[in-house]
Amino acid sequence: MNNDNKFLKGTAILTISGICVKLLSAAYRIPITRMIGAQGMGHYSATFNIFMPFFSFAVAGITPTVSRLCAREKSDNYGAIINIKKTASLWFGLFSVLMASIALIVSKIYSEHIESPLLFIGVLIMCPNLIMASFEAIYRGISQGTLNMTTSANSGVLESGAKVVIGVFSVYMAGKIVKNNPEDVQLYCAFITVTISGFICWYYLHHDFYSKYSKIEKSNKKINYKVLFSMSLPIAFSALVVSLANFFDTVICLSIIKQIPDNTLMQSYPFISFSAESEKAIWLFGVYQGLCLSVTNLIPSMSSAIGSRGLPLITKSVTRGDSDSVTRQSEKLIKITAAIVIPISMFVSFFSYEVLTTIYGDRGAQTELAAYFIKIMAPVAALAAFSFPLNSVLHASQKSAEILKILIFACVIKVISSVILCSIGSINIMGCIYSQVIFQLIVFYLSVRAVKQSGNDMKVIRNMVIPFVLSYVLVTFVRSLRDFVLYNMPTVFNTFLCGSVFVILYIVTIVFVGFFIDKQMYK
Repeated sequence: MNNDNKFLKGTAILTISGICVKLLSAAYRIPITRMIGAQGMGHYSATFNIFMPFFSFAVAGITPTVSRLCAREKSDNYGAIINIKKTASLWFGLFSVLMASIALIVSKIYSEHIESPLLFIGVLIMCPNLIMASFEAIYRGISQGTLNMTTSANSGVLESGAKVVIGVFSVYMAGKIVKNNPEDVQLYCAFITVTISGFICWYYLHHDFYSKYSKIEKSNKKINYKVLFSMSLPIAFSALVVSLANFFDTVICLSIIKQIPDNTLMQSYPFISFSAESEKAIWLFGVYQGLCLSVTNLIPSMSSAIGSRGLPLITKSVTRGDSDSVTRQSEKLIKITAAIVIPISMFVSFFSYEVLTTIYGDRGAQTELAAYFIKIMAPVAALAAFSFPLNSVLHASQKSAEILKILIFACVIKVISSVILCSIGSINIMGCIYSQVIFQLIVFYLSVRAVKQSGNDMKVIRNMVIPFVLSYVLVTFVRSLRDFVLYNMPTVFNTFLCGSVFVILYIVTIVFVGFFIDKQMYK
């Protein structure tokens, strides 16, 4: 099988599994949100925003690093892979223990500061998953670096499936058994689910690795820990910077919004009523994080697998010095990303209220406000999706430091913008949304420029035009169809019908115009 076919097959496997993972994540998060409500999601999101900087810094750089190291080896050099695994397990394992310890200290201090012990307990429960995730990332890196996408895909589906079964059941039972204020116990069950599902995923990957490599001896080739960290830290710092931006949204912006008078907060959104909510700032934060971001974050996650799949192939092309192959593989990443995320983001933006009602049910003011947020955030989420393929190109071209510089600059602007905008009473939580728009525009522009400066001649904007124009025309048509023809049908039914019509028309048209044809092959 040639590289082009391997690329398409591997991309298909990871993309399909990625969609399954996101559907399972939705199947977990939707009932959890229904059971604990916007205020509970506010506490849940705040805990994760404290935990994730340490998780991201410990884990984010491992899979790309191990994948690149394995991709550099010959396909039959399994002894070197054993060495990579052993060295990576030692040093990345120790590093994850260090990050888990710091996460506990920071969460303890902050939880005492805001008088919320639930936050520290949540981080404490999830810390074992941080350590297990580092070993999971090593196994996934080996799988992807050896062009075996099935194991990596299966592990993600297994982890998400376990989370759905264990999490939904335990949170539901906690609500039934605990009669007085069950919300805290339900949140503890949600946090425990994260660790249990992580253990199940680790066991699967561990067993799969040893079933393939247990009888293979190490080679004489040594992997120095300095090589591991020199490759992984730029990626880890990049992930840390993004997580820190969300961390500041919680620690700083939420604190600022809580100081704004309730009357001012309610006057900012005259189209809804949330006067009965006791903690209005937490409620707004929960709508933003729990409903809005839960939907919009699905959009960039669709392209994360595409970027992972492209990294080892582009690395091989870079290693061979084949610049034409690098450009062609990069073009494929951008085309596939554009073809998937642009129509999804367009549909979600135009049908934000219907999508939310279909997923979460009509939750009154929560749904109306979240739909308002999503109309702004969905197009921005499409831009965020391109960071995965663009970053893969830069990582393969040994330009990881450029990604870090871009993110540091963009995050500084984002934090400053958030603080200034959230401090304005009439803007409040919208400051986080506006600053996110600014952040994604900066990251996209600078990432495209960095790819161009690396010598890669791929056309990013050009490959976005056809999916954008086609998606806009078709979603306008189905929106009109919904408003003037299907308006008497139940929301869930007409949303599925409009979505089906949109998808069918889009696929047929984009294939008909020859969007995926590699014109370079026919020159």
